[in-house]
Amino acid sequence: MATVEPISDYQRFMNDAIQPSPAVYGHTFVDHTADVMADCWGRGFSALLTAAADALYETALEERRRDREHVQTIELSAQGWEDMLIRWLQELLFLLDAEQFVGVSFSFEEASPERLAARVEGYRHAPEERGPEIKAATYHGLEVQREGDRYKARIVLDL
Repeated sequence: MATVEPISDYQRFMNDAIQPSPAVYGHTFVDHTADVMADCWGRGFSALLTAAADALYETALEERRRDREHVQTIELSAQGWEDMLIRWLQELLFLLDAEQFVGVSFSFEEASPERLAARVEGYRHAPEERGPEIKAATYHGLEVQREGDRYKARIVLDL
């Protein structure tokens, strides 16, 4: 039987705040008539951003590799949680369309309603790896909900 080393609350907080693990975020797709809708959640806002990015890439690509050959630095400003979430998705979508860049690993220096600074590691995809074209991440029905350290949002991607 394997033993698990206990970690302190501070270590857990720092690990989740800076680099969320898959155990603390996720997404599920919801039936929608024309667009793609996904419920995203995470422990901490950076984890919610990671879950939303995963939903975007799962929609836009036939298959997502785990390669980390390129790095992008993203800095954004916004006027609230919802605005930041949409600006984040729009920036990832721009990089996907303009530079064929697919983010795989996200490290957040800051992720607040007013400012985001992130280092994104990933790769450039080949044209045959693309799935449906996403026109935009929309504000339609968007609300970021916070319960303690947990964040959730329903995002809509316009196809």
